[in-house]
Amino acid sequence: MFADLGEADGSLSVKRTTVIQGFPKVGRKMTFLFDYGDEWRFRVELVGMGQKVPRARYPKILASVGQAPEQYPDMEDED
Repeated sequence: MFADLGEADGSLSVKRTTVIQGFPKVGRKMTFLFDYGDEWRFRVELVGMGQKVPRARYPKILASVGQAPEQYPDMEDED
């Protein structure tokens, strides 16, 4: 889907792609790759759409599974 992953022509820009472009309809799922070095992968799904609430922050996390890893652990902890 994105140009930085070396996919075919017609790839979208990571910086200019909106949520609705990635999730055009309810039920759409994708794997989100965070941190290319550690390759943390998250499963993301559009579960519904509704009216925007003024001053609310979007997108929202509705559910989480498992313990979130520490993003930058202390280097002293590694042996």
